[in-house]
Amino acid sequence: MRSRLAPWIVVLLMAAPAAAQQAKPSVLAIDSSASVDFTTDGDGNDVKGVFLDTLVVGDFGRHVQAIVRPQVQRLANSGEWNRQIWVAEMRYERPGPVAFRIEGGYIPSPVGLANLTLRPHMNPTIAQPAELFTSIPSLEVRGPRVNLLSGIYPLGAQATASARHWDARAAVIDTSPLRLRRVFGDPNPPLFVGNPPRFTNVVIGAGVTPFVGFRVGAALTHGGWLRAGESPAITIDRSANLVNVEMELSFRHTSLASEVSYDALDTSLGTRSTSGWYVQGAQTLAPRWFVAGRVERIQTTLPTVAGLEQNFTGTEQTLGFRLTPEITLRASHRMRQQFGRDPWDHFGAVSIVWYRRWM
Repeated sequence: MRSRLAPWIVVLLMAAPAAAQQAKPSVLAIDSSASVDFTTDGDGNDVKGVFLDTLVVGDFGRHVQAIVRPQVQRLANSGEWNRQIWVAEMRYERPGPVAFRIEGGYIPSPVGLANLTLRPHMNPTIAQPAELFTSIPSLEVRGPRVNLLSGIYPLGAQATASARHWDARAAVIDTSPLRLRRVFGDPNPPLFVGNPPRFTNVVIGAGVTPFVGFRVGAALTHGGWLRAGESPAITIDRSANLVNVEMELSFRHTSLASEVSYDALDTSLGTRSTSGWYVQGAQTLAPRWFVAGRVERIQTTLPTVAGLEQNFTGTEQTLGFRLTPEITLRASHRMRQQFGRDPWDHFGAVSIVWYRRWM
């Protein structure tokens, strides 16, 4: 296993700091991020997670860039190592009063804010929003489980236009935003039960920025989510619609973010729906100290019992200390009420996060 991981870890971490800083555009930009976290539950069970990634941007001139982001992760629940390419794209960007960008390849998710927290230094807490990796009870009898909004970087193309007070985008991707898909996967993956079928999904979105520090955006996605034969009751492909609304607000030493998602999925029992939201915030208390928190909820219904609602609710409270400009220490307490359960599960976690811009 170590020999298989070694080339990836070398790619992620072996960049040398720039010997001299000059006031000229760089043809290559590299930054790396890493985290190690330890989590224990109320029964004394301990798990450890490890995350390493690097973002490399090459500038070819004439507003053309190539971007790649390799990642290595030790999955906390299974202990297995997962190696992925989260971003591998070509991008053309034209600046101006109305800026324009077109990108293609494995692109950042064009839906929602939650995927931004996949890089540890951009996440104010230790855990990520539950909507990304918490499976919802299947909405189709004996069918695959979905997420409210999955953590994906799909294969596709996107065009974006933006001005001072507005932005708009349109994208075509090969993956349903409701189902997890990996670029690389083992024949018997420990966390994902195989990659789902490829489906064409169309995304449109827009946002407004009334003033600096405040933005409201929305996105609509339509496309296939379930292939004929994935469930005994499914003889034709099924589609789904996703509506997502997001908000960001920053002022003084406070930052807030919120996201609401609503999914409507075609099934053999008609249109089934699931919805959820989260609100998170961070507050700087002193130059080195900060606090952060998140409250989240997901609602769904069981396919076999019409109208029987099941909920997931979670909270997290985090205290952070910036040991150096590159290293941050965090401690968290999490509470989660899982689908179909009344008692709350309690978790304690600590993490160390490292981030460095090499060049």
